[in-house]
Amino acid sequence: MRASWRSTLMAVMLGAVFAQGGAAAEPAPSAPPAPELLRAAAQRWTEDLSVGEGTGELVRTRDGLLYEPNGVMRRPEGLNRLTGLYTFPARTLPEPVDTFQPRLQATQALGTGVEVDVRVRVPGGAWSEWRTSNAGEAVRLPRAGTEVQVRLALVADERGRGPVVQELSLEGWREGSDAEQGLQPLAALTYRVYATREGLVGGTTANGHVIKSYDRFAALPSRRGLASNGGSEYQVRVCYAKTAKCTTTSVWDVGPWNTKDDYWNPSAVREMWKALPQGKPEAQAAYQDGFNGGLDQFGRRPSNPAGIDLADGTFWTDLGMSNNDWVDVTYLWTSGGGTPTGLVIDSNNANNDQTKGYIQLTGASWASSTNVAGYYGSSYLVSPGAAVSEPATFYFYLSAAGTKTVDAWWTAATDRSTAAPFIVTSATGTQLANVKVNQTINGARWNTLGTWSFPAGWNKVQLSRWVTAGTYVVADAIQVR
Repeated sequence: MRASWRSTLMAVMLGAVFAQGGAAAEPAPSAPPAPELLRAAAQRWTEDLSVGEGTGELVRTRDGLLYEPNGVMRRPEGLNRLTGLYTFPARTLPEPVDTFQPRLQATQALGTGVEVDVRVRVPGGAWSEWRTSNAGEAVRLPRAGTEVQVRLALVADERGRGPVVQELSLEGWREGSDAEQGLQPLAALTYRVYATREGLVGGTTANGHVIKSYDRFAALPSRRGLASNGGSEYQVRVCYAKTAKCTTTSVWDVGPWNTKDDYWNPSAVREMWKALPQGKPEAQAAYQDGFNGGLDQFGRRPSNPAGIDLADGTFWTDLGMSNNDWVDVTYLWTSGGGTPTGLVIDSNNANNDQTKGYIQLTGASWASSTNVAGYYGSSYLVSPGAAVSEPATFYFYLSAAGTKTVDAWWTAATDRSTAAPFIVTSATGTQLANVKVNQTINGARWNTLGTWSFPAGWNKVQLSRWVTAGTYVVADAIQVR
Protein backbone atom coordinates (compact mmCIF):
# COMPACT_ATOMS: atom_id res chain seq x y z
CA MET A 1 0.00 0.00 0.00
CA ARG A 2 2.84 2.38 0.89
CA ALA A 3 4.70 1.70 -2.36
CA SER A 4 1.54 2.38 -4.34
CA TRP A 5 1.01 5.64 -2.44
CA ARG A 6 4.56 6.79 -3.13
CA SER A 7 4.16 5.98 -6.83
CA THR A 8 0.94 8.00 -6.97
CA LEU A 9 2.61 10.95 -5.24
CA MET A 10 5.60 10.85 -7.63
CA ALA A 11 3.28 10.76 -10.64
CA VAL A 12 1.36 13.78 -9.34
CA MET A 13 4.61 15.70 -8.75
CA LEU A 14 5.90 14.93 -12.26
CA GLY A 15 2.53 15.88 -13.74
CA ALA A 16 2.70 19.24 -11.98
CA VAL A 17 6.18 19.87 -13.41
CA PHE A 18 5.15 19.02 -16.99
CA ALA A 19 1.98 21.11 -16.65
CA GLN A 20 3.80 24.37 -15.81
CA GLY A 21 2.47 27.20 -17.99
CA GLY A 22 -0.68 25.21 -18.78
CA ALA A 23 -3.91 24.51 -16.94
CA ALA A 24 -3.67 23.71 -13.26
CA ALA A 25 -3.39 19.99 -12.55
CA GLU A 26 -6.27 18.29 -10.64
CA PRO A 27 -5.28 17.85 -6.98
CA ALA A 28 -4.19 14.36 -6.05
CA PRO A 29 -6.58 12.45 -3.76
CA SER A 30 -5.55 12.18 -0.14
CA ALA A 31 -3.71 9.01 0.73
CA PRO A 32 -5.63 6.70 3.06
CA PRO A 33 -4.32 6.53 6.61
CA ALA A 34 -1.71 3.85 7.18
CA PRO A 35 -2.93 0.77 9.13
CA GLU A 36 -0.69 1.61 12.10
CA LEU A 37 -2.33 5.05 12.35
CA LEU A 38 -5.78 3.47 12.39
CA ARG A 39 -4.69 1.07 15.11
CA ALA A 40 -3.14 3.88 17.13
CA ALA A 41 -6.55 5.57 17.24
CA ALA A 42 -8.39 2.37 18.18
CA GLN A 43 -11.01 2.37 20.92
CA ARG A 44 -10.31 -0.17 23.66
CA TRP A 45 -12.40 -1.81 26.35
CA THR A 46 -12.66 -4.94 28.53
CA GLU A 47 -15.85 -6.99 28.82
CA ASP A 48 -17.16 -7.81 32.29
CA LEU A 49 -17.45 -11.61 32.52
CA SER A 50 -20.06 -11.31 35.27
CA VAL A 51 -22.76 -9.49 33.28
CA GLY A 52 -23.21 -11.60 30.15
CA GLU A 53 -26.00 -14.07 29.38
CA GLY A 54 -25.49 -17.66 28.31
CA THR A 55 -26.90 -21.13 28.47
CA GLY A 56 -27.07 -23.08 31.74
CA GLU A 57 -23.84 -24.99 31.21
CA LEU A 58 -21.74 -21.80 31.51
CA VAL A 59 -20.49 -21.44 35.10
CA ARG A 60 -18.78 -18.46 36.72
CA THR A 61 -15.93 -19.63 39.00
CA ARG A 62 -13.02 -18.01 40.84
CA ASP A 63 -10.82 -18.92 37.89
CA GLY A 64 -13.09 -17.35 35.30
CA LEU A 65 -15.98 -18.36 33.02
CA LEU A 66 -16.10 -22.17 32.76
CA TYR A 67 -17.91 -24.14 30.07
CA GLU A 68 -19.29 -27.52 31.28
CA PRO A 69 -21.78 -28.85 28.70
CA ASN A 70 -22.91 -31.92 30.61
CA GLY A 71 -26.61 -31.43 29.89
CA VAL A 72 -26.43 -29.89 26.44
CA MET A 73 -28.80 -31.14 23.73
CA ARG A 74 -26.94 -33.15 21.11
CA ARG A 75 -28.42 -32.66 17.67
CA PRO A 76 -29.33 -35.78 15.67
CA GLU A 77 -26.38 -35.11 13.39
CA GLY A 78 -24.22 -36.22 16.32
CA LEU A 79 -21.75 -33.40 16.95
CA ASN A 80 -18.89 -34.58 19.15
CA ARG A 81 -17.67 -31.10 20.04
CA LEU A 82 -20.29 -28.90 21.65
CA THR A 83 -20.41 -25.10 21.60
CA GLY A 84 -21.88 -22.79 24.24
CA LEU A 85 -22.55 -19.09 23.69
CA TYR A 86 -22.11 -16.25 26.17
CA THR A 87 -23.33 -12.83 25.03
CA PHE A 88 -22.32 -9.51 26.59
CA PRO A 89 -24.61 -6.45 26.72
CA ALA A 90 -24.38 -4.09 23.76
CA ARG A 91 -22.21 -1.01 24.29
CA THR A 92 -21.96 2.36 22.56
CA LEU A 93 -18.55 3.65 21.47
CA PRO A 94 -17.64 7.31 20.92
CA GLU A 95 -16.72 6.78 17.26
CA PRO A 96 -17.93 4.33 14.56
CA VAL A 97 -15.87 1.18 14.03
CA ASP A 98 -15.91 -1.69 11.54
CA THR A 99 -12.82 -3.72 12.51
CA PHE A 100 -12.07 -5.48 15.79
CA GLN A 101 -9.30 -7.44 17.40
CA PRO A 102 -9.94 -9.34 20.65
CA ARG A 103 -7.32 -10.19 23.24
CA LEU A 104 -8.24 -13.28 25.22
CA GLN A 105 -6.84 -14.87 28.34
CA ALA A 106 -8.15 -18.42 28.64
CA THR A 107 -7.18 -21.93 29.69
CA GLN A 108 -7.81 -24.29 26.77
CA ALA A 109 -7.06 -28.00 26.91
CA LEU A 110 -6.54 -30.08 23.78
CA GLY A 111 -9.82 -30.37 21.88
CA THR A 112 -11.34 -27.22 23.41
CA GLY A 113 -11.38 -23.68 22.11
CA VAL A 114 -12.75 -20.15 22.36
CA GLU A 115 -13.93 -17.94 19.50
CA VAL A 116 -15.06 -14.32 19.71
CA ASP A 117 -18.05 -13.09 17.70
CA VAL A 118 -18.72 -9.38 17.14
CA ARG A 119 -21.55 -7.46 15.48
CA VAL A 120 -22.47 -3.79 15.03
CA ARG A 121 -25.81 -1.99 14.87
CA VAL A 122 -26.15 -0.19 11.57
CA PRO A 123 -28.22 2.90 10.62
CA GLY A 124 -31.92 2.10 10.90
CA GLY A 125 -31.52 -0.02 14.03
CA ALA A 126 -30.60 -3.37 12.47
CA TRP A 127 -27.66 -5.55 13.46
CA SER A 128 -25.02 -6.69 11.03
CA GLU A 129 -24.21 -10.39 10.85
CA TRP A 130 -21.87 -11.73 13.50
CA ARG A 131 -18.22 -12.09 12.47
CA THR A 132 -15.82 -14.46 14.22
CA SER A 133 -12.23 -13.93 15.33
CA ASN A 134 -10.05 -17.00 15.81
CA ALA A 135 -6.78 -16.89 17.75
CA GLY A 136 -7.04 -13.14 18.25
CA GLU A 137 -6.88 -12.05 14.62
CA ALA A 138 -8.52 -8.81 13.47
CA VAL A 139 -11.99 -9.24 11.94
CA ARG A 140 -13.77 -6.88 9.55
CA LEU A 141 -17.54 -6.33 9.89
CA PRO A 142 -19.93 -5.75 6.96
CA ARG A 143 -20.83 -2.24 8.19
CA ALA A 144 -19.58 0.46 10.56
CA GLY A 145 -21.41 1.68 13.64
CA THR A 146 -21.03 2.94 17.18
CA GLU A 147 -23.18 0.32 18.99
CA VAL A 148 -21.40 -3.02 19.19
CA GLN A 149 -21.99 -6.38 20.84
CA VAL A 150 -19.59 -9.21 21.66
CA ARG A 151 -20.29 -12.93 22.08
CA LEU A 152 -18.05 -15.79 23.23
CA ALA A 153 -18.31 -19.21 21.59
CA LEU A 154 -16.78 -21.81 23.91
CA VAL A 155 -16.05 -25.24 22.46
CA ALA A 156 -15.81 -28.36 24.63
CA ASP A 157 -14.23 -31.71 23.74
CA GLU A 158 -16.12 -34.96 23.23
CA ARG A 159 -16.06 -35.65 26.99
CA GLY A 160 -17.76 -32.36 27.86
CA ARG A 161 -14.59 -30.66 29.14
CA GLY A 162 -14.53 -27.01 28.21
CA PRO A 163 -12.23 -23.98 28.39
CA VAL A 164 -12.03 -21.36 31.15
CA VAL A 165 -11.98 -17.67 30.15
CA GLN A 166 -10.21 -15.29 32.50
CA GLU A 167 -10.36 -12.02 30.56
CA LEU A 168 -11.59 -10.59 27.25
CA SER A 169 -10.53 -7.18 25.99
CA LEU A 170 -11.05 -5.70 22.55
CA GLU A 171 -9.95 -2.85 20.37
CA GLY A 172 -11.94 -1.49 17.47
CA TRP A 173 -11.20 0.94 14.67
CA ARG A 174 -12.56 1.96 11.30
CA GLU A 175 -10.90 0.91 8.05
CA GLY A 176 -13.72 1.40 5.52
CA SER A 177 -15.06 4.58 3.96
CA ASP A 178 -18.52 6.13 4.03
CA ALA A 179 -19.00 5.05 0.40
CA GLU A 180 -18.80 1.40 1.45
CA GLN A 181 -21.85 1.84 3.67
CA GLY A 182 -24.09 1.98 0.62
CA LEU A 183 -23.01 -1.37 -0.73
CA GLN A 184 -26.10 -3.34 0.29
CA PRO A 185 -28.46 -5.54 -1.73
CA LEU A 186 -31.63 -3.80 -2.88
CA ALA A 187 -33.70 -6.80 -1.81
CA ALA A 188 -33.20 -9.67 0.61
CA LEU A 189 -31.64 -12.79 -0.90
CA THR A 190 -33.83 -15.83 -1.64
CA TYR A 191 -32.67 -19.40 -2.35
CA ARG A 192 -34.35 -22.76 -2.80
CA VAL A 193 -33.04 -25.20 -0.19
CA TYR A 194 -34.04 -28.51 1.36
CA ALA A 195 -35.86 -28.20 4.71
CA THR A 196 -35.99 -30.78 7.48
CA ARG A 197 -38.08 -30.86 10.65
CA GLU A 198 -36.07 -30.29 13.82
CA GLY A 199 -38.41 -31.56 16.55
CA LEU A 200 -36.33 -32.21 19.71
CA VAL A 201 -39.04 -30.94 22.09
CA GLY A 202 -37.54 -30.29 25.52
CA GLY A 203 -34.06 -29.74 24.13
CA THR A 204 -32.17 -26.45 24.10
CA THR A 205 -31.23 -24.55 20.96
CA ALA A 206 -27.87 -22.91 20.33
CA ASN A 207 -29.14 -19.56 21.67
CA GLY A 208 -30.55 -21.11 24.87
CA HIS A 209 -34.22 -21.42 23.90
CA VAL A 210 -35.97 -24.50 25.38
CA ILE A 211 -37.97 -26.14 22.58
CA LYS A 212 -41.69 -26.57 23.25
CA SER A 213 -44.42 -28.46 21.38
CA TYR A 214 -45.32 -26.90 18.04
CA ASP A 215 -42.55 -24.34 18.45
CA ARG A 216 -41.78 -21.74 15.80
CA PHE A 217 -38.18 -21.02 14.78
CA ALA A 218 -35.56 -22.00 12.21
CA ALA A 219 -31.99 -23.30 12.30
CA LEU A 220 -29.29 -22.34 9.80
CA PRO A 221 -25.82 -23.95 9.57
CA SER A 222 -23.93 -20.84 10.72
CA ARG A 223 -24.13 -18.74 13.85
CA ARG A 224 -23.47 -15.60 11.79
CA GLY A 225 -27.25 -15.30 11.54
CA LEU A 226 -28.15 -16.64 15.01
CA ALA A 227 -30.57 -14.39 16.92
CA SER A 228 -30.62 -13.92 20.68
CA ASN A 229 -32.89 -16.07 22.84
CA GLY A 230 -36.40 -14.87 21.99
CA GLY A 231 -35.00 -12.26 19.58
CA SER A 232 -35.84 -11.40 15.99
CA GLU A 233 -32.55 -9.88 14.79
CA TYR A 234 -32.22 -12.53 12.07
CA GLN A 235 -35.37 -13.84 10.42
CA VAL A 236 -36.20 -15.98 7.41
CA ARG A 237 -39.26 -15.97 5.21
CA VAL A 238 -40.07 -19.58 4.22
CA CYS A 239 -42.51 -20.48 1.44
CA TYR A 240 -43.70 -23.99 0.53
CA ALA A 241 -45.00 -24.23 -3.03
CA LYS A 242 -47.02 -27.43 -2.53
CA THR A 243 -49.32 -25.79 0.01
CA ALA A 244 -48.89 -22.19 -1.22
CA LYS A 245 -48.15 -21.19 2.40
CA CYS A 246 -45.48 -18.84 3.71
CA THR A 247 -44.30 -17.87 7.18
CA THR A 248 -41.74 -15.60 8.80
CA THR A 249 -39.74 -16.89 11.75
CA SER A 250 -36.56 -16.16 13.69
CA VAL A 251 -33.28 -18.10 13.58
CA TRP A 252 -32.73 -19.60 17.02
CA ASP A 253 -30.54 -22.63 16.33
CA VAL A 254 -27.45 -23.72 14.39
CA GLY A 255 -27.61 -26.60 11.91
CA PRO A 256 -28.25 -28.83 10.06
CA TRP A 257 -24.96 -30.68 9.49
CA ASN A 258 -22.53 -27.76 9.41
CA THR A 259 -21.94 -24.88 11.81
CA LYS A 260 -19.81 -22.52 9.67
CA ASP A 261 -21.70 -22.60 6.37
CA ASP A 262 -23.26 -19.17 5.74
CA TYR A 263 -24.15 -20.27 2.21
CA TRP A 264 -26.38 -17.22 1.56
CA ASN A 265 -23.26 -15.02 1.51
CA PRO A 266 -20.98 -14.50 -1.54
CA SER A 267 -17.70 -16.40 -1.62
CA ALA A 268 -15.74 -13.27 -0.69
CA VAL A 269 -17.21 -13.35 2.83
CA ARG A 270 -18.47 -16.94 3.16
CA GLU A 271 -16.80 -18.44 6.21
CA MET A 272 -16.17 -21.91 4.69
CA TRP A 273 -16.70 -23.64 1.34
CA LYS A 274 -15.87 -20.53 -0.72
CA ALA A 275 -15.67 -22.62 -3.91
CA LEU A 276 -19.40 -23.38 -3.82
CA PRO A 277 -21.97 -21.21 -5.62
CA GLN A 278 -23.71 -18.62 -3.47
CA GLY A 279 -26.97 -20.06 -2.15
CA LYS A 280 -25.88 -23.71 -2.22
CA PRO A 281 -25.43 -25.32 1.22
CA GLU A 282 -22.37 -27.53 1.66
CA ALA A 283 -24.52 -30.44 2.84
CA GLN A 284 -26.45 -30.25 -0.42
CA ALA A 285 -23.24 -30.19 -2.47
CA ALA A 286 -21.83 -33.12 -0.49
CA TYR A 287 -25.05 -35.16 -0.78
CA GLN A 288 -25.77 -34.46 -4.45
CA ASP A 289 -22.36 -33.88 -5.99
CA GLY A 290 -19.86 -35.62 -3.72
CA PHE A 291 -18.30 -32.27 -2.77
CA ASN A 292 -15.66 -32.54 -0.03
CA GLY A 293 -15.63 -36.30 -0.57
CA GLY A 294 -19.35 -36.40 0.20
CA LEU A 295 -18.67 -35.30 3.80
CA ASP A 296 -19.74 -32.38 5.96
CA GLN A 297 -17.60 -30.06 8.09
CA PHE A 298 -17.12 -32.79 10.70
CA GLY A 299 -16.29 -35.67 8.35
CA ARG A 300 -19.78 -37.19 8.38
CA ARG A 301 -21.77 -38.25 5.35
CA PRO A 302 -25.03 -36.20 5.21
CA SER A 303 -28.18 -38.33 4.89
CA ASN A 304 -30.02 -35.45 3.18
CA PRO A 305 -29.14 -32.15 1.44
CA ALA A 306 -30.67 -29.95 4.15
CA GLY A 307 -29.86 -26.24 4.34
CA ILE A 308 -32.45 -25.30 6.97
CA ASP A 309 -34.20 -26.94 9.94
CA LEU A 310 -37.72 -25.90 10.94
CA ALA A 311 -39.42 -26.29 14.31
CA ASP A 312 -42.64 -28.29 14.47
CA GLY A 313 -45.07 -25.36 14.53
CA THR A 314 -43.35 -23.74 11.55
CA PHE A 315 -43.05 -27.04 9.66
CA TRP A 316 -46.45 -28.62 10.28
CA THR A 317 -48.82 -25.78 11.18
CA ASP A 318 -47.57 -22.68 9.38
CA LEU A 319 -46.32 -24.32 6.17
CA GLY A 320 -48.49 -27.46 6.10
CA MET A 321 -45.49 -29.71 5.43
CA SER A 322 -45.79 -33.44 6.11
CA ASN A 323 -42.32 -34.53 4.97
CA ASN A 324 -38.91 -32.96 4.49
CA ASP A 325 -38.94 -31.09 1.18
CA TRP A 326 -37.64 -28.17 -0.87
CA VAL A 327 -38.70 -24.66 0.19
CA ASP A 328 -37.91 -21.10 -0.85
CA VAL A 329 -36.11 -19.17 1.89
CA THR A 330 -35.62 -15.41 2.03
CA TYR A 331 -32.87 -14.32 4.42
CA LEU A 332 -34.53 -11.08 5.50
CA TRP A 333 -31.53 -9.40 7.14
CA THR A 334 -29.51 -9.51 3.89
CA SER A 335 -31.41 -6.49 2.56
CA GLY A 336 -29.53 -4.18 4.88
CA GLY A 337 -27.62 -5.92 7.65
CA GLY A 338 -30.39 -7.33 9.83
CA THR A 339 -33.82 -6.80 11.29
CA PRO A 340 -34.33 -4.64 14.36
CA THR A 341 -34.34 -6.33 17.73
CA GLY A 342 -37.40 -5.95 19.93
CA LEU A 343 -40.63 -7.31 21.34
CA VAL A 344 -42.89 -8.48 18.50
CA ILE A 345 -46.67 -8.62 18.98
CA ASP A 346 -48.27 -10.72 16.26
CA SER A 347 -51.81 -10.56 14.91
CA ASN A 348 -52.27 -14.15 16.12
CA ASN A 349 -52.21 -14.34 19.91
CA ALA A 350 -51.09 -17.98 19.72
CA ASN A 351 -47.70 -16.61 18.67
CA ASN A 352 -47.46 -14.06 21.51
CA ASP A 353 -46.17 -14.28 25.06
CA GLN A 354 -49.29 -12.59 26.42
CA THR A 355 -47.58 -11.53 29.64
CA LYS A 356 -45.55 -9.16 27.43
CA GLY A 357 -47.89 -8.33 24.55
CA TYR A 358 -51.16 -9.31 22.88
CA ILE A 359 -53.69 -8.14 20.29
CA GLN A 360 -57.35 -7.30 20.92
CA LEU A 361 -59.99 -6.68 18.24
CA THR A 362 -63.03 -4.38 18.33
CA GLY A 363 -66.00 -5.12 16.10
CA ALA A 364 -66.65 -8.07 13.81
CA SER A 365 -65.03 -6.76 10.62
CA TRP A 366 -61.51 -8.06 11.17
CA ALA A 367 -60.70 -11.30 9.32
CA SER A 368 -57.62 -13.51 9.28
CA SER A 369 -56.08 -13.91 5.82
CA THR A 370 -53.11 -15.32 3.93
CA ASN A 371 -54.18 -14.08 0.50
CA VAL A 372 -51.29 -11.64 0.03
CA ALA A 373 -47.75 -12.92 0.51
CA GLY A 374 -45.30 -11.21 2.83
CA TYR A 375 -47.14 -11.53 6.13
CA TYR A 376 -45.39 -11.88 9.47
CA GLY A 377 -45.90 -15.20 11.26
CA SER A 378 -48.70 -17.45 9.99
CA SER A 379 -51.31 -14.90 8.79
CA TYR A 380 -52.49 -11.30 9.03
CA LEU A 381 -55.70 -9.43 9.92
CA VAL A 382 -57.53 -7.28 7.38
CA SER A 383 -60.58 -5.04 7.59
CA PRO A 384 -62.48 -2.89 5.07
CA GLY A 385 -62.48 0.87 5.54
CA ALA A 386 -65.55 2.53 7.11
CA ALA A 387 -66.52 5.65 9.06
CA VAL A 388 -65.95 3.86 12.36
CA SER A 389 -62.75 3.21 14.34
CA GLU A 390 -63.19 -0.40 15.62
CA PRO A 391 -59.41 -0.79 15.94
CA ALA A 392 -57.05 -3.71 16.16
CA THR A 393 -55.14 -2.93 19.36
CA PHE A 394 -51.60 -4.17 20.00
CA TYR A 395 -50.80 -4.00 23.74
CA PHE A 396 -47.24 -4.18 25.04
CA TYR A 397 -46.02 -4.15 28.64
CA LEU A 398 -43.04 -2.16 29.95
CA SER A 399 -41.77 -2.92 33.44
CA ALA A 400 -40.10 0.51 33.58
CA ALA A 401 -40.52 3.79 31.75
CA GLY A 402 -38.35 4.16 28.65
CA THR A 403 -37.94 5.60 25.17
CA LYS A 404 -38.95 3.04 22.56
CA THR A 405 -39.16 2.86 18.78
CA VAL A 406 -42.26 1.24 17.28
CA ASP A 407 -42.26 -0.55 13.92
CA ALA A 408 -45.21 -2.01 11.98
CA TRP A 409 -45.36 -4.91 9.49
CA TRP A 410 -48.07 -5.29 6.84
CA THR A 411 -48.75 -6.91 3.49
CA ALA A 412 -48.90 -4.44 0.61
CA ALA A 413 -51.47 -4.47 -2.22
CA THR A 414 -53.14 -1.97 -4.54
CA ASP A 415 -56.44 -2.06 -2.62
CA ARG A 416 -54.82 -1.05 0.68
CA SER A 417 -55.36 2.33 2.32
CA THR A 418 -52.80 5.03 1.59
CA ALA A 419 -53.48 6.60 5.01
CA ALA A 420 -53.89 3.72 7.47
CA PRO A 421 -53.93 5.36 10.95
CA PHE A 422 -51.73 3.87 13.69
CA ILE A 423 -52.66 5.56 17.00
CA VAL A 424 -49.98 5.36 19.72
CA THR A 425 -51.26 5.70 23.31
CA SER A 426 -49.39 5.56 26.60
CA ALA A 427 -50.30 3.46 29.63
CA THR A 428 -51.69 6.63 31.27
CA GLY A 429 -54.12 7.17 28.39
CA THR A 430 -52.24 10.00 26.65
CA GLN A 431 -52.33 9.87 22.85
CA LEU A 432 -48.71 10.26 21.70
CA ALA A 433 -49.22 10.16 17.94
CA ASN A 434 -51.53 9.35 15.03
CA VAL A 435 -49.28 8.06 12.25
CA LYS A 436 -50.84 7.53 8.81
CA VAL A 437 -49.02 5.08 6.56
CA ASN A 438 -49.40 4.00 2.94
CA GLN A 439 -50.06 0.25 2.97
CA THR A 440 -50.00 -0.06 -0.82
CA ILE A 441 -46.18 -0.08 -0.55
CA ASN A 442 -43.36 -1.26 1.76
CA GLY A 443 -44.96 -4.62 2.56
CA ALA A 444 -43.17 -7.66 4.05
CA ARG A 445 -40.77 -5.54 6.11
CA TRP A 446 -40.55 -3.54 9.32
CA ASN A 447 -41.56 0.10 8.86
CA THR A 448 -40.73 2.57 11.62
CA LEU A 449 -43.71 4.53 12.96
CA GLY A 450 -41.68 6.68 15.36
CA THR A 451 -39.95 6.93 18.72
CA TRP A 452 -41.69 8.01 21.94
CA SER A 453 -41.21 8.04 25.72
CA PHE A 454 -43.52 5.49 27.34
CA PRO A 455 -44.39 5.03 31.02
CA ALA A 456 -44.31 1.68 32.78
CA GLY A 457 -47.40 -0.45 32.27
CA TRP A 458 -49.58 -1.52 29.35
CA ASN A 459 -49.07 0.84 26.42
CA LYS A 460 -50.80 0.31 23.09
CA VAL A 461 -50.73 0.85 19.33
CA GLN A 462 -54.11 0.82 17.59
CA LEU A 463 -54.81 0.48 13.89
CA SER A 464 -58.16 2.14 13.13
CA ARG A 465 -60.25 1.13 10.13
CA TRP A 466 -61.58 4.68 9.71
CA VAL A 467 -60.28 5.10 6.14
CA THR A 468 -61.77 5.60 2.70
CA ALA A 469 -64.49 3.09 1.87
CA GLY A 470 -63.37 0.58 -0.74
CA THR A 471 -59.88 0.30 0.69
CA TYR A 472 -58.51 -2.05 3.37
CA VAL A 473 -56.23 -1.77 6.40
CA VAL A 474 -53.90 -4.56 7.52
CA ALA A 475 -52.93 -5.35 11.10
CA ASP A 476 -50.10 -7.87 10.92
CA ALA A 477 -47.51 -7.22 13.64
CA ILE A 478 -45.79 -4.45 15.55
CA GLN A 479 -42.35 -4.39 17.09
CA VAL A 480 -41.20 -2.37 20.12
CA ARG A 481 -37.46 -1.84 20.45
